[in-house]
Amino acid sequence: MAAGQITWEQFVVSNNDARGIRYKFEDLSRQLFIHEFLSGNSKYKYLHSNPNNPGVESEPILDEQNGKYIGYQAKFFDNNVDYGQIKSSAQKAIKEYKGTLDIIYLFCNKTLTTTCTGYRGVEKLLQDADIELQLITDTTILDLVRKYPILGQFYFDDHGISHEWLKDRASTIASILGERFNPDFNVDTEAEHHLSIFLHNQKALAYFNAKKEALIEEIDSLRWELDEWHDDIYKLSQFVERIPDVTFDCISEAENWQRNIGDEFKDTIVKIETRIKETEREYSEIRSTDPDKATEIGARLKKLNKLNDLFYRLELPKIERELVNNKILVVEGKAGVGKTQLFANETNSLLKANENALLVIGGDCLSDTNMLEQLKNNLRLNFDFENLIDILEVMGEASGKIVPIFIDALNESWKPALWKSILPILYKKITDYKYVRLAISFRSEYERVILPEEFFSLSDVKIIEHTGFNTNSFQATKQFLRHYGIPFTPLHMFDTNISNPLFLTLYCKTYRGDEVNLPVLYERLLEQANDKMHIKLAKPIENAGYDQSYNLVTPIVEGIAKQILLTGKRSLEKSEIEKMPIWNSLGLAARSCITQLIQENILQDKEIDGKFYVCFSFDQMNDYFSAKAIFSMFLTEKEIRNYVLENVLGIVNGSLTHWENKDLFAHVCALFAEKFEEECVDIIRLIDNDTDKADLFEAYIESFEWRSKIYLSLSELLELCHEFSIDPATLWNAFINNSVKADHLLNADRLYDVLKEYSIAERDYVWTIFINEMNSKYDRIVQLVEMYNKGETLEISDKEQIRLLLILFSWVLTSSNRYLRDITSKAMVELLKEHFEYNEYLLKLFSHINDPYVIQRLYGIAFGACVKRACENKEKYKKLVYFVFENIFNQDIVYPDILLRDYARLIIERYFIEYPSEIHDFEVEKIKPPYQSIQIPDVEDQKYADKDFQKGLSYIQFSMLFEGIGGYGDFGRYVFQSALRYFEVDDYKIFNYAMYYIIHELEYQGELFDNYDGWVKRFAYDRHNLLKIERIGKKYQWIAMYNILARVSDYCPMKTFYFAEDEVVAYDGPWEPYVRDFDPTLNIYNLSCDSAPYFSQVDEHMRQSIQEKNCEKENPLFNENAWIKSNSLFFESRKNDLILVDSDGIQWIVLSKYADTGRKNLETDKLMVWNWIYGYFVTDEQLVILKEYASKRRNLFYSNITMIPDAYVLYNREYPWSSGSKTIVEGQWYPVELETNETEVITETIEEARISELKSENGDGFEGFELLTEPKTYTKEMPVTIALGTMLNTTQYLTWEEEFDASKEDSSSYFHPCAEIINTLELRQKTYDGYYYSREGELIAFDTNLKGQKAGMVIRREALDKFLDIKNLHLAWFVNAAKEVHGGNAEITKYADWTGLLEYREGSVQGEYYIKESK
Repeated sequence: MAAGQITWEQFVVSNNDARGIRYKFEDLSRQLFIHEFLSGNSKYKYLHSNPNNPGVESEPILDEQNGKYIGYQAKFFDNNVDYGQIKSSAQKAIKEYKGTLDIIYLFCNKTLTTTCTGYRGVEKLLQDADIELQLITDTTILDLVRKYPILGQFYFDDHGISHEWLKDRASTIASILGERFNPDFNVDTEAEHHLSIFLHNQKALAYFNAKKEALIEEIDSLRWELDEWHDDIYKLSQFVERIPDVTFDCISEAENWQRNIGDEFKDTIVKIETRIKETEREYSEIRSTDPDKATEIGARLKKLNKLNDLFYRLELPKIERELVNNKILVVEGKAGVGKTQLFANETNSLLKANENALLVIGGDCLSDTNMLEQLKNNLRLNFDFENLIDILEVMGEASGKIVPIFIDALNESWKPALWKSILPILYKKITDYKYVRLAISFRSEYERVILPEEFFSLSDVKIIEHTGFNTNSFQATKQFLRHYGIPFTPLHMFDTNISNPLFLTLYCKTYRGDEVNLPVLYERLLEQANDKMHIKLAKPIENAGYDQSYNLVTPIVEGIAKQILLTGKRSLEKSEIEKMPIWNSLGLAARSCITQLIQENILQDKEIDGKFYVCFSFDQMNDYFSAKAIFSMFLTEKEIRNYVLENVLGIVNGSLTHWENKDLFAHVCALFAEKFEEECVDIIRLIDNDTDKADLFEAYIESFEWRSKIYLSLSELLELCHEFSIDPATLWNAFINNSVKADHLLNADRLYDVLKEYSIAERDYVWTIFINEMNSKYDRIVQLVEMYNKGETLEISDKEQIRLLLILFSWVLTSSNRYLRDITSKAMVELLKEHFEYNEYLLKLFSHINDPYVIQRLYGIAFGACVKRACENKEKYKKLVYFVFENIFNQDIVYPDILLRDYARLIIERYFIEYPSEIHDFEVEKIKPPYQSIQIPDVEDQKYADKDFQKGLSYIQFSMLFEGIGGYGDFGRYVFQSALRYFEVDDYKIFNYAMYYIIHELEYQGELFDNYDGWVKRFAYDRHNLLKIERIGKKYQWIAMYNILARVSDYCPMKTFYFAEDEVVAYDGPWEPYVRDFDPTLNIYNLSCDSAPYFSQVDEHMRQSIQEKNCEKENPLFNENAWIKSNSLFFESRKNDLILVDSDGIQWIVLSKYADTGRKNLETDKLMVWNWIYGYFVTDEQLVILKEYASKRRNLFYSNITMIPDAYVLYNREYPWSSGSKTIVEGQWYPVELETNETEVITETIEEARISELKSENGDGFEGFELLTEPKTYTKEMPVTIALGTMLNTTQYLTWEEEFDASKEDSSSYFHPCAEIINTLELRQKTYDGYYYSREGELIAFDTNLKGQKAGMVIRREALDKFLDIKNLHLAWFVNAAKEVHGGNAEITKYADWTGLLEYREGSVQGEYYIKESK
């Protein structure tokens, strides 16, 4: 701009906006201050202007060139200078910064009179405080502005660019984009995450800072697991805590985090990595010779790798480092993945946050002129686009935030190649600046057309790919449909197109409350595009003589489709389309109509070898409209067949020449069947090449997903699959994708018909291996299973879809992928508890399927549904019980599977618990073991342990070996033989039969499974590292074990490990021996109930207790000995918090609990207090004696009552009513004795060996020696005790840590009320696991740990009072507590053990704590 324009008058004119002149002057002064005095600093630091900063506009900052701390003050006066105002600022600066501020630069638009009294007073004040005053006023400021032209352009030119202009521009673009951008709805994607890092926005800051927090939390969780390295990871945690959070102006500091850790802990890291190498070498050397030792070393190695990983956790991936630093971002992606939504949404978000961003769309650039000129004209600028970049840089500098320029869809420009010449210009301009960044997007195939060659190697350019919803298709689809108010059904889940955001948008646009196939969707899309065209091109359409009712789009699309068929090209040059006769016929301009169809996503454009083409947006769309055009061109069956033969497929002398038209062929087949009610797929037989035949037929099968009618029987289809040798995965995917469609040829009913005909081995070969490889990232069946497992649901009005879905899920149970099988089981429980009638249906349907893995698990699922069912469903439950009884127990031979029998028994037992009057309808003894089965036969000894098996069978052989039979395998010794040890059996006979059973009855075949099982085995580590995917052979090992254990338990006596020798021990269930592997009644996603109360007073009391402890520690007069023996707020609050009040004023009583003041950082915290409180129900007499002894400060813990009974063999919801719960419930009653403080002398005579007189019968060593003994009498003093009888523990601890249950990552442990409370008050768990409700549906008891709070096991007071009244019992609490002092290595150096007896009486807590022992 001209120097003459830089005047104060022009400044006022150019900056007369909503913020006001003074704010703009402050911005100008700050930027001049930075440019003039801080540009020489080694590191840039953004100055935050703060109107409340005392005396100067921002905190003093070091001028590294002069070594002085400097600040600035900005004063803008409309008329005369107010020296009083300047003096006031100086006084504030002196008061706040005297001694830390050397120079103040005063910017003022007026000339100051340095000789006047007012000025001299200010100068004197500052001089006395050793602060120098430097004036930059009036023309001096204007001269500085001329020195920095971009500031002059921004502040003194009437350019009109402001935050409001950017908002208006974004609003205009949003209206142009229409449905391509939804400002109210956005789905998070990986590309959005990358863009946030590139822009340094708030999400990026939160992401980086959260990395530190996550590392600190992980270190805290692992400190006791990695105890040997406790000090090292504690120091790492402290170091990370001291790392400052990154902010907008220092986000690049996140790059240095890892380097700083590496420098600080260099020696530690070297030590750890050396230990890892040594351990790896040790593991490698011993792995094959000593499995036990190898397991131990493997576990140690796993810990070391976990430890080492902590020191590298903050290292930024390369892509994140590049995104932080690079100035230009290129976003590529296929059509419809959401590039436009990405840019438009980010622009919208930034502008809403009062930040700045510019959005430009390539589709606006429709001329042949230079792109910079087109951008200038489209933005209606009266200056060059490069000058706009200058202005945006100043805006960024003023705000301290990045200002992005987004240019979206460069490929939609009429001449995309024009971008190649201007991108280097933009690169040079932007890389010279700090705040402006450029992000461009285009379709991937345009990369070489748009990007200059040097862009692929420039350090400041980062290229990423936007993949749409690929990585979270399920959640994205669900959110998308919910936003549009469309029910999310299984049909959506299995639609292969649904993960494409563009297709999803088109689907939502055309949705009319029905579920339609693809052709109907495309026809509706044309209708809507026609309506839009009439709106957008209203004037030329009206001039051509058409009204709103005329369909213009359909003839245009048909004309393009015919041109594609005529030329044989799927893409047409733009010039070729412009010459089509349809435009003359319609009287419309081609260019505007084509552009409109591109914007409506019916067409898309692309570049190939410098030429520009147009094609349909989806290949399917192209094939559908082209197939439809064929049927408008020909009428008879013969004509169409000939056209397909000669033109579509181009079959010449048996050779397929147009292989690229296989999907078009599939569409023709669909329309052919619809018109003539027969298939034309037999045309494939005219091709000689088998691969071509298979490819065509696979495309044909895939089309079944969107076809409404198929004129083949299932047997005919399977014969064709065999004839054309297709990949089985194609057929299975087709079955899955169509599984929930009623009356479809390939729905779940037909899948059942196919799979049931196989032997177990054949089915596992063709089907199980296929489903084993499915994962939640790419396979929607797994995503659907995970959704149901988490308790989420689909909106299904047609129960037929539920039935079909359950059949599909049932076949997934064949899987040896433990994770997939287990979460599918949990998902089925969630479904069946709501649709209970299908339990009996599935058990009947699969009752004769020859895979015990499926049937066993279906019974487990049915049991889970029984105890979790949403409604009573008594009659349906009764029918299920009758079926289970008749099908399993009322048989000559009871199904030989130890787990299936257990599940079946529990189904019936639970029914009798709920409806005890109906027990007489059954022969109850038949459901109890032992059962009738075929005894383990004496098969011919094949010496399986010595056979030279290969691959699959050798894996089984080695894994199954029992200890004592030529080495042992982990499964054989630690799983199978471990269970067999409970029975009097011949281990060798069992091993021999198990191998026989797998090979001859299950028919495991190496030729089927060698390759697959070999692949799986390569990922084995040790038995403690549960493999998610197991060998097919391992599946057969499990089946054999459960079968054999069932039969062993029927006929073989149990050993008397813990009983008198003459006592008969009978097998009662698979809790002893413990062989259960999966809890169908427990779901980790059902453990948190939002409606359960959270007791905030507990948190507040704990905070106060910790504060008291810390204050005492910091007291100079602190005495450790006195502290451990003094009462504390912690003990008082533990006592007071035995009665809690929720937000509704309801009182809850704690039954048992534990709390401490924190075990972290004991090396520095030093002090810790902990407290167990054990609740017991006691009689009147017991309470009197207990209170008497407590009043005398006696030790109440002579008996081992400082415990809560724990059980790990029970399913969550079989407690406390099942047969397996019996001994657990009995253990809740505990015999108690108390010391009287008196002693008595006990005399005892025992026989002792006379070692010196050992005599050998043969004089050779000790063989055959005779042991001689003599009586010896001993006396000792023993405490006198009194017996109080049995007391009832209020609480039961249930733990489920089964390593083979892959539906969970960690063990699940929490408190339950004792059985007496549950039974007396008739409580039961309902929707949520671990929460107990009354018959009326009122929450009565739960473990607060499930809510993330350590307040203990609580029960509603009125329920407790009712229980105590009915049972005539009292609630007493035994206190077991301690105060500890810890040394530098966290070891205890001093302590005092505290105890006490507390009593619940009339809504209050009585009793006190006292010291038991100190040291």
